[in-house]
Amino acid sequence: MYTLHDWTIVDDGKDGQAALENGNRLLVGNGYMAKRGTVEEADASSMPTIVLSGVFDKRGDMWREPVNAPDPLFAVLSMDGVPLTLASDKLSAHEQSLDFRYGVYSRKTTWDIKGAALTVSTERFASMDDVHLLCMKYTVSAVDGRLSPNVEIRINADVCDLNGPHLGNFRFEVKGRTRTLICETLEKKIPVAVASEVVESGSSSRLIEGSSYPLDLERANSVELFVFGAVWTGLDAEDPLGSAEKSVSRAKTAGWDCLLAAHKAKWDEIWRVGDVAIKGDDYAQKALHYNLYHLHIAAPRYKRRCGSLSVPARGLSGQTYKGAIFWDTEMFIAPYFLATEPTLAAQFIRYRIETLDGARRKAAEYGFRGAFFAWESQETGDDACTDFNVTDVFTGRPVRTYFRDKQIHISADVAFAVKRYVDATDDLAILKEGGLELILEVARFYLSYIYYSPERKRYEALDVVGPDEYHERVNNNAFTNRMILMVFETALSIVSFFKKRDAGFIEELTAKLDFSQDFSLMQDVIPRFYIPQPNEQGVIEQFDGYFRLEDCSLDAVRSRLKDPKEYWGGGNGVASPTCIIKQADVVTMLALFGNEYPVSVKEANFTFYEPRTEHGSSLSACMYALLACEIGRSDWAYPFFVKNAEIDITGKGKHFAGLVYIGGTHPAASGGAWLTVVHGFCGFSLKNNEIRVTPRLPSHWEEVTFRVALPDGLHEVTVTRDGWSEEII
Repeated sequence: MYTLHDWTIVDDGKDGQAALENGNRLLVGNGYMAKRGTVEEADASSMPTIVLSGVFDKRGDMWREPVNAPDPLFAVLSMDGVPLTLASDKLSAHEQSLDFRYGVYSRKTTWDIKGAALTVSTERFASMDDVHLLCMKYTVSAVDGRLSPNVEIRINADVCDLNGPHLGNFRFEVKGRTRTLICETLEKKIPVAVASEVVESGSSSRLIEGSSYPLDLERANSVELFVFGAVWTGLDAEDPLGSAEKSVSRAKTAGWDCLLAAHKAKWDEIWRVGDVAIKGDDYAQKALHYNLYHLHIAAPRYKRRCGSLSVPARGLSGQTYKGAIFWDTEMFIAPYFLATEPTLAAQFIRYRIETLDGARRKAAEYGFRGAFFAWESQETGDDACTDFNVTDVFTGRPVRTYFRDKQIHISADVAFAVKRYVDATDDLAILKEGGLELILEVARFYLSYIYYSPERKRYEALDVVGPDEYHERVNNNAFTNRMILMVFETALSIVSFFKKRDAGFIEELTAKLDFSQDFSLMQDVIPRFYIPQPNEQGVIEQFDGYFRLEDCSLDAVRSRLKDPKEYWGGGNGVASPTCIIKQADVVTMLALFGNEYPVSVKEANFTFYEPRTEHGSSLSACMYALLACEIGRSDWAYPFFVKNAEIDITGKGKHFAGLVYIGGTHPAASGGAWLTVVHGFCGFSLKNNEIRVTPRLPSHWEEVTFRVALPDGLHEVTVTRDGWSEEII
């Protein structure tokens, strides 16, 4: 059972089935890699992985996914040749915790051995100062007994994969007192190198050779060991093995205390800029801090030799969702970094610019022009999403889904992120560095996708899937259509701006893309593109025919399940013929384009769609929260904030889609928690580097303080129910 404290989350070890949840809950990371919150001796069933950002591999016909590195911190204690684990009948006490102020995992486990209490205590962190470095302090102590246990510390190459194995050609070496392992990915032969050294504390700081070490607890009550491990790949250095060896050599010389201090100093700087303080609600404060921590450990702050990186939909918590970049990053994660670390938000955009050719290839694959971005994007921008993403729980057969080919809003989501970044920062350079080319290619894709109805005398988007994935292949999804129109409007607006400011740039880009005719097409489409409008009750139909579906309750649909792991969507899903939707859809449109609609329409749609929403996605709650704030109902918004903020604390998010495991952390929900507090409750917005605030705090909140990084310095904004203030700090 877990307990949330001010800056720690603690698991008492009494729930023996919580290993997978704790792997997510107690995760440590630094944007380059993350080590799941499992004990050092954990076997494959607990998924004790070290996930690397931006390194992918595919085995045979199985799903392509991120690579897990061999673990340099593997350690198992044994007594008389018998390993001591959490499954041992001699276990007497166990506790694990995470300090999410500084990203330090701890565990303390005690076994009763021959009448004595034998205890292992550990601390570990993934260094924010040197992202290739993993550090661990491993302490063994005995009370009331003379024991001589043995500890094995080694690089564990028995890597746990969902669709692996992904590594081969292993070569272990011992060079002096440094253990090394060099291997390579199977698909692209990318080298992966791991090195480690172990040091015993004491005046001699004696280095330990070999992997097995006897501990003399008759001579001393405790023995303290320090393990320094480093992970490098061929994407980071020409000689990853040499780089790994140098990393552990520097770490050994610096020592635990110095490394921990440097790591904490980096976190201090991160929190100095990115913290949010809430007065009047201790639980909300703790939960928000925990969510911000998970955003930071997924953010790639380091520079790689080749290519920019972004934040995967499950962060670095595992291989679910193929380690891919979804629309989650642009719509839910990027806004936090846009406000606090805009250079990171720019990197997310550069990732999309650098993978534009992959989007072009996908569009061509389906017979379209322009850029159709991947629903699940990996390092090249080609789509890792398959046509069969769900397994039927009854037949065991893959179910055809239409995420890859029909969720066309993904391209608009990417373009929207570019627009939002430029609007907020007034950084025009990124448009000239590929951002405008991206927007124009997205516009071209939609020009080739949409249809013209001579009878209705309008353009339409047919055969799509909106955010609500329970209803596939629908026509004129309101969210999708509005996003497409935004792309056309944005493209023409930016081009018009540059024609006055830098006509040569536009002429050159137009010639490069052969875009002249497409400009004319967009001008024809914009006034005649169909956007669903509110009915007499003020409700916007989610898609053509939605109002004709069976209008039943969420409980009624849930009662039709024959297996709790059933997929609700698709051709045979229990929700598909009904009005029950997976997540915010029209509500998302209203949250993004709220200035186009009166409060009465926003409230009508909130009250209509919320009872009909399952919130089966972690992306849903924050959009309802934002819209509730827009209509002045922060009391409605607060439960959605809690739902967002708790998902990785409680571990109650969905772990399966059909029979496919989709567990892991939820960075989009973490971003949604920040969005709700800062954009929702505080009414914050940023336009041309100017801060705007409209306070609407929950009734029991006294004050919120957050910071915004602008070109002239770090601004601190304090919001109360009655007003707000701003100062440069």
